[in-house]
Amino acid sequence: MYKDFQIRRFRPPDREAVLEIAKNAFAGVNLDENIEMEFGPAGKAWSEHKQDVVEYDLINNPSLVLIAERYNKTVGFVCARIYQRRSTGHISNLAVKGECRGKKIGRSLVKESMDLLRSKGVEFVRIETLEQNQRGKHLYPSLGFREVGRQIFYFKKL
Repeated sequence: MYKDFQIRRFRPPDREAVLEIAKNAFAGVNLDENIEMEFGPAGKAWSEHKQDVVEYDLINNPSLVLIAERYNKTVGFVCARIYQRRSTGHISNLAVKGECRGKKIGRSLVKESMDLLRSKGVEFVRIETLEQNQRGKHLYPSLGFREVGRQIFYFKKL
């Protein structure tokens, strides 16, 4: 138990709250939003696509999803995947409600996710963020992550 929040395993009734956080928490730090700003909508709105990406983990990796709860309300989540052949965990999504940021919730979710991955026998963990995500660029190195490469994303309308 943390100061005024707790972290626990995902349960199916958490789905709607997690998807609502996903819809709102990635504004300004999402590749699909960048594409939409440059080219206009590509099918679904970027926020709906982000919800689909998070829901993929809720369906396919529910045992690797953790929830941050504050005053009995879901205020954050972290999703992970395991790549067994590489003994690598992948923290695929991390989000905290805007009004709850700055309270060490994201940091705690990442730490707990790493502990969970370690308990599953994983030796390494990866996480990525966009250059524009200042919070991520500060948080991840402070938790011992080291930058190992950069990727440039290109997009073109056909």
